Amino acid sequence: MPLSSQWDIEAYVSVHLVQEMLIKAGIPKRLGGMICWHPEFRIKVPKIDGTGFTEKKVDFLIEDHTRHVSFLIEVKSAKQRINDEARFQLVEKYLYRSNIKFGVLIDPFSIEIYEYGQSKPKARFEIEDPNHIEPLATFLKTFLETVKMRTIAIHTSKGGVGKTTLTINMAYELAKQGNKVLVVDLDDQANASLSLGVNKADEIDAASSLEEVERILDSFEERQELVEFLLECVEKDFDYRKYIHSSSFNTYLENRDGKVDVLPGSYKTKSHSLEEVASGEKRLDKGLLKLAGEYDYCLIDTPPTYNRITWNGIFAAQYIVIPSQMEYLSVYGIRNPIRKTREVREDTGEARGIILGIVPMMTDNTTKIVKTILALVEKNFPNIPLLTKVERATDIREASYQRVPISVRAEHTSKAGGVAKQLADLTRDIVERIDSLESEKGV
Repeated sequence: MPLSSQWDIEAYVSVHLVQEMLIKAGIPKRLGGMICWHPEFRIKVPKIDGTGFTEKKVDFLIEDHTRHVSFLIEVKSAKQRINDEARFQLVEKYLYRSNIKFGVLIDPFSIEIYEYGQSKPKARFEIEDPNHIEPLATFLKTFLETVKMRTIAIHTSKGGVGKTTLTINMAYELAKQGNKVLVVDLDDQANASLSLGVNKADEIDAASSLEEVERILDSFEERQELVEFLLECVEKDFDYRKYIHSSSFNTYLENRDGKVDVLPGSYKTKSHSLEEVASGEKRLDKGLLKLAGEYDYCLIDTPPTYNRITWNGIFAAQYIVIPSQMEYLSVYGIRNPIRKTREVREDTGEARGIILGIVPMMTDNTTKIVKTILALVEKNFPNIPLLTKVERATDIREASYQRVPISVRAEHTSKAGGVAKQLADLTRDIVERIDSLESEKGV
């Protein structure tokens, strides 16, 4: 069926096809600051004669923080359709110069999605009727689901409850399932970075003098890590790969598709670095947009104190898991993260800070107090699920000392098997709960 002449006008295609597609795909123009359309997004590209730069406009930059995905959209008309020149310009100029990973070309007949560095489309869809938006919106939504990243903060306001143990072992269990996982270490004690083998723990262990240890620690001054990531992620030439390191846990994932990488911290992870930065508490959330399609999950190990570094973790986390020992003081410490995350949910239109549950950590089934405390938790927080409990076990400490996942230690000692199963079950419970919540929302 021939199209009306209105489809020859790019502005008409933009309003009646592209913008309608975005809305029906669940990407409204504004959503509590979590989704933003930037029309006529400006990009500097070199002039052909090499005398400088000229400014080009791309029809849209879309930032979807609900999925941690950003992408450019270049609109064509029925009269000036998608061609090789448009493809080259999008991939080799616009994506490269803007440091955006994904780009969309669309006209009334087809839509093509490209990834920077790839000459062939990552996805393509033929549009049978541009007046019928639903199939096109479904195509875009399905694609975004394949490249989205789920972010989970392991967060509590009390130290010493097994927060880092939970983070690194969940990361490994997710990777065993074939997921690509990024661990972000926001704690200046950097225990997650040490346990995951990226903070020279082996070298420190082998050091023969205090001076040698100091030399190793001084070497972190030149390393690009968390603080630099937060400060530099808004720059045009930002390359996230400089800041991310492969975990030693990957040596245990041979013949699997999953992996665990780390955005490490160290003693440099101090909140004063962000004091003069506008919206400094949201830098991690913005930086993670650059990682679209790289990871399936991002686990964030937060400090127990509240500062700008901590708020970065909470604002970037779609979901919150609260570990707590079953002791009176630890249980009363649950109130604080619940109250703080409520502020984030209100600020982000419920797109961030969704509490998945409370994890009873270091439990001892031989004592009556554990049952009493569990009953207290259920009474005080009736709307928050209690997740799979993790028992106290010396094997957890030994695995941490050896810097191996507990499930790897369980392959060599049967005593570790029980707690390894609990952590595996907990990880599955968390994934199933996320699946259920997203299904209810139609995500």
